[in-house]
Formats: sequence, C-alpha cells, structure tokens
Amino acid sequence: MATSDPAAVAPAARPRQRLTGGFAVARASRLVAAMKMLLPAIALCLVALVVIWPQLLRDQQDIVLRGKPITPSDADTLRVANPRFVGVDDKARPYEIIAVSARQESESSDAVHLDMPQADMMTEAGDWVNMTAGRGVWHKRDEAVDLAGGVSVFHQAGHQLAADTARVDIAAGIATSDDPTTGQSPGGNVIGEGFRLYDHGARIVFTGKAKAVLFGSGTGG
Repeated sequence: MATSDPAAVAPAARPRQRLTGGFAVARASRLVAAMKMLLPAIALCLVALVVIWPQLLRDQQDIVLRGKPITPSDADTLRVANPRFVGVDDKARPYEIIAVSARQESESSDAVHLDMPQADMMTEAGDWVNMTAGRGVWHKRDEAVDLAGGVSVFHQAGHQLAADTARVDIAAGIATSDDPTTGQSPGGNVIGEGFRLYDHGARIVFTGKAKAVLFGSGTGG
C-alpha cells in the first residue's frame, strides 16, 4: 500500500549522506597531509635560492667581463679604437689620420698598424684631398704612411685614383705607387703603371706606360 509519509523514506537516504560526507573528510585529510609536506619543501627551495643567487650573479658577471682570454703578448701591445692623429706638415698645412683601430707593438715602437685608415690633407690652394685603404702602417718619426689593401684617392676637384698600395709622405705632401693605377676625372680616364702625387694632390703624374681617354667638349657652329 502506498503512503505519502516522509518518515517512511527518510531512513533509506541517511546512509548515503553519511557515506558522501566520509569521502569529503578523507579528501580534505589527504590535502592537509600533502600541504604539510609541500610547504616545507617550498621553503627549503626558497632558502637555497637565496643562498645560491648571489653566486649565480657573480658567475654571470665573470662570463660577461671575462670575454677573450688575455695572452702574455697582449700585455706589451697597445691597442686603440677609433684613433685620430692630427698635425701639420713642413709648410704648416694641416693633416689628419683616422682609423677603425690602431695597434702598436710597444710604447717605444715607431710603427703603428692601422685598420681601415683614412688620411685627409690640404693643398697649398686650400683644396681637400682624401685617401683611404684597407690597412696601413704609420711611421711616426718619418711622418709617412704605407697603405695597402686597396688605396683610393679623392680630390675635391673630382679627380679619383685607385691602386693596390701606396706610400704617403705627409711631411713632404707626396704619395707614390708602383702598382697599376686607374684614374678618372671630369676631363677623362687614365690607366698607368703607377702614380706620383705632389703637393697633397695638386699635381698628379702617371708613371710607366699610360693610356688616357679624354672627354672633349663639342662646339657649335
């Protein structure tokens, strides 16, 4: 016979509620036990990190600052980045020599090795002359520079020369080369077996067998 009395079905539901509550208590107990083990481990890692971190920073600084190992020969070699040498010749004409870097074997050495040197000079007429090369050696006592690795000469008037090597006597205002030379200017092109540059570029002579192609100006009639 059916009945609508709630008390009749209540006893059957109570054991399920007690079972569910038991699972929740067991899960919470396991979580508390895990936290008791995890928290000390985290604290131990933090303490170790505090102790080790300064040493890691010092090691990193050593790596950054150490760079390339220094050899005994480096102690006697003088190196300068972006050097600039300025002076005047025997006629009080200014000149300047710059480079990407300079190396001198010792403080008493006369030779200064230049990487990608550039020399700027002035003629007596006040014209500017520029010379560049891949490398060079500046002889301080002689005030001369030996250029190599491709030499280019540019005159303010538009004259240009190119040769493999050249020697520049800054004190005398002379540059010479015995290598095949090509030249161009607004008036034409020249090929020679060498060149002589006088008065810091005011006068240029092609040596050996030279061939010139001149650009003539047409005249109207």
